[in-house]
Parts: sequence; structure tokens; C-alpha cells
Amino acid sequence: MTPEPPPPARRWDAAVARHRADQRDQILEAALNLLRARGIAGLTMASIAEEAGMSRPALYHYFADIDSVLAAWVGREVERSVAELVESAAAIADPVERIEHLVRYQCEAFASQEHRLGVEHFESETVAPAVRAQVSAKMAPLRQLLALTLAELGSGVDPALGADILLGALGALRRRLISGEAVAGQAADAVLGLLRGGWLGAAGPPSSGGRR
Repeated sequence: MTPEPPPPARRWDAAVARHRADQRDQILEAALNLLRARGIAGLTMASIAEEAGMSRPALYHYFADIDSVLAAWVGREVERSVAELVESAAAIADPVERIEHLVRYQCEAFASQEHRLGVEHFESETVAPAVRAQVSAKMAPLRQLLALTLAELGSGVDPALGADILLGALGALRRRLISGEAVAGQAADAVLGLLRGGWLGAAGPPSSGGRR
């Protein structure tokens, strides 16, 4: 039996939702183009509207101000990056190779131009804590995959705690990657070296004067 087509009202709602999503993406792409060309100081609602090919009132229908545009763009980029990383890593059977892939991919992402552009705004004092929390929540699939992978390795460390420690180590390297003080390969090697050997293992036995 041929399924009945959805009623007109449902088709209309779906079309409107697609149009709104397309318009939002168009606006965010326009903002990215302007960020690349002019930097955050040259970004205005007027310039975004012109770049996106729409009127300013139409732009304000989707976003209230520059902060909301940039927050949406950063959130979208984080979500896309995490989804791509999780999909590619989940296909790797060996947990050690999977961890290495996750670390190297994340270091490359931190060193990218898109990440630098987003950080300039996202780490400013004007960003509301609620927006930071929303963007950080988009890292949840990566945190879950790291915890599952650490559980497979059976390292003895609580998997959820280990995932947070690993993400914290990567986060600590982020500023060096953004500033150019470190390159992605160097940063990844440092994290993976700690995972393989550990600071205490590399330093040898404790001295006799240490606490017991």
C-alpha cells in the first residue's frame, strides 16, 4: 500500500523549518567570510546583512545582535567538528589507535583558522555564561567516546574522570596552539607521550625525602 502524503499543514511547517535553517546557515557563512576578511572588529549587523544578501530587519528576525550570531556560529562549528571526529574515531577498532586519532584530530582543530576566529569572541567577557555552557555541552559526544575508549583500555582510572583529565590536557594546550607557540603535531605528541609513559613513570622512583 502506498503511504499517504503528509497533510498540507505539515508539509508547510517542514518547508518553513528548512527555509529558516537555510537562512541561518547563510547568515553564519556570511559572518565567517567577514571574520576572515576583516576580523571581529569589522563585524557589524549591517555588514552581515549585506554579505548575506538580506535586509537588516530580516537579519534581526533571526539574530538579536552580533553576540548571538557569533555564539550560534561557534556552537555550529563545535557541533560539526565533534560529530565528524566521533564518527571517524568510532570506526577505529583498536582503542589505542582511537585515542591517538582523537588527540591528533583535536589538536589540528585547535590550530585551525576557524577555531582562532571563534576563540577571539568566545573567550571575551561579553559572552554570557549560559552561552558558554550551551557550547560546552556540544562536547558531550566526544567526552562519552573518550570514556568508553578508556574503559576498553582497562587502565584502572575511572573512565569519566580520565576523559575529563584528557580533555583538560588538550584544553591547556589550546592557547599555545592558537598563539602559534606550539604546532598541532608537537602538542599531540606531548599528550600522547604522557598517556603512554606518564610523568611519574618517566621521572623514575621517588626520592627518599618524599612523602610516604
